[in-house]
Amino acid sequence: MLRVLDRYLLREVIHGWLAITLILWFVLISNRLVRYLAAAAAGELPGDVILTLLAVKTFWFLVYIMPFSLALGVVMALGRMYRDNEMAVLGACGVGPARMYQPLLALGLVLAILLGWMALSVSPDVSAYGAGVEKRAKQAADVTLLMAGRFNSIRGGRMTVYSERLSRDKTRMENLFVHVEGDPRKEKPAQVLVADSAYRMTDPDTGDEYMVFVDGTRYEGTPGEAGYRVMDFHEQGVRIEIEEKTGFLSRESNVPTATLIDSPHTVYIAELQWRLSVPISVMVLLVLSVPLGSVSPRQSKHSGMVIAVLVFLTYYNLLGTARAWVEQGDIPPLIGLWWVHLLPLLLAFLLLQRVRLVRMLRPGR
Repeated sequence: MLRVLDRYLLREVIHGWLAITLILWFVLISNRLVRYLAAAAAGELPGDVILTLLAVKTFWFLVYIMPFSLALGVVMALGRMYRDNEMAVLGACGVGPARMYQPLLALGLVLAILLGWMALSVSPDVSAYGAGVEKRAKQAADVTLLMAGRFNSIRGGRMTVYSERLSRDKTRMENLFVHVEGDPRKEKPAQVLVADSAYRMTDPDTGDEYMVFVDGTRYEGTPGEAGYRVMDFHEQGVRIEIEEKTGFLSRESNVPTATLIDSPHTVYIAELQWRLSVPISVMVLLVLSVPLGSVSPRQSKHSGMVIAVLVFLTYYNLLGTARAWVEQGDIPPLIGLWWVHLLPLLLAFLLLQRVRLVRMLRPGR
């Protein structure tokens, strides 16, 4: 059974934790929603997949913001207790910062186990699903932009398609004009195609999207020069190239953890250590949050929170920097991201020693 103090402290912490998590989630998901709506308005993303992508993003955001929000919840709860002199009363009863760690670390351990399972087991599958949904949606959007009676740019603007009308069953475009830009680096000249009709096809083996033009003529050559090639064709397929970088999640985040463990590549090692940092950061930030929550009643209401946010953001930025160094081979994987976790623990030790020293030097001792 939890003691009265433990229940009181956990209630205060959990209320702040949930409130901060909700605020951070709302900010992040609103930003992502604006991006998706802009992509949908530009025709780069079908509107019917936005909610699916937001759900996947919600899961990913929660995994990585909950350690941060829990630590801020502890700082906010302890800061209020210090300002209301509740900690002074508890100190007079022999309850110090070390006693606060018992319920907090128990809560942190439960959350660390949950987030560790999510980061190592569930998150790769969710990330892969979301990346696949977005890629398929962008492929579909890139092709469905081919509306009759207007010029449509696809393949990153390298191909322009105009069709006079759609067939009655809406599966074919009729009377087409197509311009494909050349690529001097690959010595590919520009092309112009005219065709009676065209339809969309998906390769069952590779999943690539093609536009198949039927009964037409292809003109190939460099504008301004007389050396043109003219070829008639019955059917000709043109691959609809989709950019691989969808901006959803990195490819490494979609790789199963078992594959990362067996891989010697530094990129995969960095991704594995990044996932392991999720449960570790829960405990590290909790240890640091207790001394950071120690404020004077005369201090500003938000001074402790501001300092905590700066310290926590520095910790996360160092993790990202260390991850990049491991990926690039600048530091050995044995050192990896582990040294970053030691810095907050060292800072927590120094802050706790400072609090202890101040109490020993306080008048009346």
